[in-house]
Amino acid sequence: MRKSNVEELPKRAPRLKSPARAMAPDERYDANIDLILRSAAAVFAEKSFGLASIRDIAARARISFPRIYYYLRNKEELLYLISRRAFEQLLATAERKINETADPEARLRAFISNHLEYHMSNIAEMKVLVREADSLTGKYAADIARLKRDYSRLCRRILEQYAAARDANLDREQSRIMTSLLFGAMNWFYTWYEPARDYEQRGRIMDECFRMVAGAIANR
Repeated sequence: MRKSNVEELPKRAPRLKSPARAMAPDERYDANIDLILRSAAAVFAEKSFGLASIRDIAARARISFPRIYYYLRNKEELLYLISRRAFEQLLATAERKINETADPEARLRAFISNHLEYHMSNIAEMKVLVREADSLTGKYAADIARLKRDYSRLCRRILEQYAAARDANLDREQSRIMTSLLFGAMNWFYTWYEPARDYEQRGRIMDECFRMVAGAIANR
């Protein structure tokens, strides 16, 4: 009996994706890339960006060293993706919360609590944002600088609205300095925060941070 054409065709070997091909940005946000980004943040926070290696990150994520390059091009891209995701999440949640109220005090409290809540839940990522800000180069550095400016401008606008509501208008330099001081207080939070001791005090920590900046505005 003559075999059909289908039977005569040789079996085609399955195509394998090359482990050296990095995924496009819109393909990346699956469970594996989330695990890799969190693992990389933990390694960068422990060892620093300069001393950490891709092998360290692969070991922390329990992903084979060759396979990790399926998801990224190099270590700097990992740092960029960690930073971008953190700023995008901070911006999105802050904007959502402040848009829930028109009261300037409630908006300022919401911004502070959002920043510190994110910090408490993502200590490694916040360490990376604060300590490795100058490690990015080229288009990576430019994109993170843009996100950082957007986030800073949001904070500055909230501070100015709060001050105006209390007849304590801030000039351009006063606004810039107070914004920088507030971020300084919030971003170095990780140097003394101990979850076992301080998590139950998180409401008080946020309130004291608000009082610090509100008091400075009230005393002008």
